[in-house]
Amino acid sequence: MVSVKLTAALFVATLLSAVQAEDAFEIYHEAAFPNMACTALIAKTATLISKKGSYCDIKNQPALGTMTHCLSVIPDPNAKANFIKSCAKFNLTEEQYTDAFNNATNYLFNTSSVEKFNTTKLFHQPVMLSKKKILGAWKSERGRWYNYNYSFYYGVTLFAYWYLVLFMAGLCNLTYFLFPNFVKSLNGSFSNTYRKYISLPAFGSRSHAHHKSIFKYFIFFVPTRLESILISIWLILAIIFTCVNFTHDSPNIIWPIKYAEMGRKIADRSGQMCLWILPNLVLFAGRNNVMQWVSGWSHSRFILLHKWNSRYATLLGVLHGIGMTYNGIGIGKYHTRNKQPYVRWGYVSLICMCLSLFHSMLVFRKSRYELFLLIHIILAVFFIVGGWIHTSNDGFEQWYYGAAAVWIFDRLIRIVRLFSFGIKTAEVQLVANETLRVKVQRPAYWKPFPGCHAFIHFLRPSCFWQSHPFTVVDSVLEENTLTFYLKVKGGVTHGLYQYLSKQPNSKAHIKVSIEGPYGQRVSINKYENTVFLAGGNGIPGLYYEATDIAKRLGDKAKIKLYWVIRHYRSIEWFSPELLKLKEMNIQPIIYITQPHVGLVEPIFSNTVESSEEEEAEQEKKSDTMEESNEYIDQLKNKLKYIEFREGRPDFYTIVGEEIQQADGPIAFASCAHGSMVDDARKGVVDNLDKTQYRVELFEQIQTW
Repeated sequence: MVSVKLTAALFVATLLSAVQAEDAFEIYHEAAFPNMACTALIAKTATLISKKGSYCDIKNQPALGTMTHCLSVIPDPNAKANFIKSCAKFNLTEEQYTDAFNNATNYLFNTSSVEKFNTTKLFHQPVMLSKKKILGAWKSERGRWYNYNYSFYYGVTLFAYWYLVLFMAGLCNLTYFLFPNFVKSLNGSFSNTYRKYISLPAFGSRSHAHHKSIFKYFIFFVPTRLESILISIWLILAIIFTCVNFTHDSPNIIWPIKYAEMGRKIADRSGQMCLWILPNLVLFAGRNNVMQWVSGWSHSRFILLHKWNSRYATLLGVLHGIGMTYNGIGIGKYHTRNKQPYVRWGYVSLICMCLSLFHSMLVFRKSRYELFLLIHIILAVFFIVGGWIHTSNDGFEQWYYGAAAVWIFDRLIRIVRLFSFGIKTAEVQLVANETLRVKVQRPAYWKPFPGCHAFIHFLRPSCFWQSHPFTVVDSVLEENTLTFYLKVKGGVTHGLYQYLSKQPNSKAHIKVSIEGPYGQRVSINKYENTVFLAGGNGIPGLYYEATDIAKRLGDKAKIKLYWVIRHYRSIEWFSPELLKLKEMNIQPIIYITQPHVGLVEPIFSNTVESSEEEEAEQEKKSDTMEESNEYIDQLKNKLKYIEFREGRPDFYTIVGEEIQQADGPIAFASCAHGSMVDDARKGVVDNLDKTQYRVELFEQIQTW
């Protein structure tokens, strides 16, 4: 509950930042343009008022008379009334307005008749303005400030779009939990057609969780079809908003050269629209995102939205820079602008945006994730600071206030979570030479739940600043104890592997702090028929879900738990949990894809053997094989209630068979290798119409 309150506060901060940012925008109305146009045109023609003067002052008849003549040309029937209204503090009456107009008619001076007329020196005679220039000034002002209005409307729309989508997702999420029987009854042709072609399938035929690559270095994950549709709608809106409602106003008193005018209008539009993306950009990337709890969407889906928002925000930033470059060259201010600190900081912000986008490629994230994260944070800081300084002169820095507030508040909540857990001593053991088992006592008020994950900080000199997400399992052996299973890969886990391999019994006690729990419960617990498809270290979360359902529903539940592992040794690190399945109404099925790996040959090997050593090793294999078969027989005898199958499973076929054999609504949960998860999704999609019951899929794998 505390975590929900904290993340809710973060969401409120995001909305408040948006509201505060909205105050920086002024919506320009038709009534203001005649005054603005005439004021600008008169100032370019002659100086009729002092710095503290006003065109409303009846004592300054040349200025007031010139203004009345200018307003009379503008095709706005309310121009006079609006001007008089704006002069309320001068008590200007309509009669005085008319007298000034008539008086000026006899004394209008044509400044163009004087060679090198000094427009900066105070002039004491009403000046003549051509109709063409007046109309041009009016159109110029309307074109410029209506573009600001469009920027506001379009930016708000892009900002609000995601909250409309998330509100609808929240209603669906709430319905799953409050009215599960109603959801399970939705199995008609309309529902199945929508789910078969829209909400469930991958974008293409199969790939979603398993990454794709082009030319080896361009690695990416393909969104689901629903994600693709939602993102595409937003992108189409963004592209339309970036391109429409641009007009060239001629003659233009603000930007006489066309490319200077269009460059500035494009720069204003793109720059201001970019500002509206910033709060969501930061919120969606954060760990404490209340919209994740409301919508039921995974963190990986919000990271996907963060990526696409950042990509278009970067494009808008580039367009803003190009537009201002053309404008600066057109009006002769390019070099003087570049000397200004606010412009240089704008360059810093834009460069950091582009570098961050390039450095976010999956090939960099996969190879050196911690280095990527550090660089990403540094670039984000300079992007926000640079943009903050760049926009402060125009009053648009509120968006950066909001982005910084959301980011800082998210970090504050993370610190609060760490302090609430405290620093504990964890027992960390290398099991089966491939997995780290971490056991740590938790505070009684720190409640994990099925499907949750937490970030572990190992307080060692080499990695105390790093944190990694892992699925949480409440220990089946010890009360108030959390258990994590960490697959040995690179980075922190490989460093711990090397450290533990040198310790007695491959075990050590290490200070840790836990940040969490994160995530949200999925409504699979509303289904009596459930099938869990786990691969490797994807088993802990699905095991937690399966056992929770079994404890609550007892004999009413029909639960199957499939687990795919590489070799029999993998069972060692999860054996305490597997032994508990004997007492529960769960049917476990374990696939071993390479049965003798780790039994007749080492799991990890960093040495190169000579030919003599290889021959000696071959001589030992027959004895080792016999020992391994004995080990397997003992293991199977100990776990008689578990069905063992050797070979790689076909999850597509398994899912199809489970659906066709179901005697009621059935739900699948998957957390395995990406290709297996994709097979399961494809199996659900292709078999929706093979049963009269509702079929649901909950994909638990997190990829970003």
